Amino acid sequence: MAQLRALIKDGHLQPGQRLPSEREMAERFQVSRASVREAIRALEREGLVTIRSGSGTFVSAEGFDAVVEALARRLLDGRQVLADITELRLILEPQIAALAAQRATAEDKRRLAAILKEQEEQIALGDTGAAADAAFHSAVASASHNQALEGLSATLVDLLAPIRDEGLQTPERSQRSLHIHRAILEAVCAGDGQAAQLAMQEHVVGVEQGLSHVAGSTTEEARG
Repeated sequence: MAQLRALIKDGHLQPGQRLPSEREMAERFQVSRASVREAIRALEREGLVTIRSGSGTFVSAEGFDAVVEALARRLLDGRQVLADITELRLILEPQIAALAAQRATAEDKRRLAAILKEQEEQIALGDTGAAADAAFHSAVASASHNQALEGLSATLVDLLAPIRDEGLQTPERSQRSLHIHRAILEAVCAGDGQAAQLAMQEHVVGVEQGLSHVAGSTTEEARG
């Protein structure tokens, strides 16, 4: 599923294009045809592909970005679903940060520091710093040197990207994000897994509170 999603995201499979047959994909990805069918069903639930009886499976005409944004908007409007995503992040991201603290190379630490500086500069110019925020989380995942966790983190970053700006839309929230990122970086550089884990946990909870506030405001505006 991750490989098919990546092909769609990177444009190797274009909107409206027909996917290869189950047999071809099973051979290409070295998995069973049952696994291919499950992956396609999951992508259909996400809205990334459309299954047409008798014709095959096609990439959604809306394209990857539009589908992910629509999914993110549904998450923003549904507080319970957003809470589920936060629960998933709380399971994954603090542990990813702890592993990063244990495994980060000197290059990983330089990259994180550079991204943090970029976030600071974006905020100083009046931007939310959301782009650097997303890059920071991706870099932390990369520093864990666990490809499976890195892939899951990338999916979460993509999923939350369209609403990340709204969660950081005030200067206070942007500064709070920058502050906690500094704490995560310090823990990673010190090799302190527990501190990195706790700082990331605090960060995820803070972001969820910000997004819940935005979701509540959006709901009230819709009612008004």
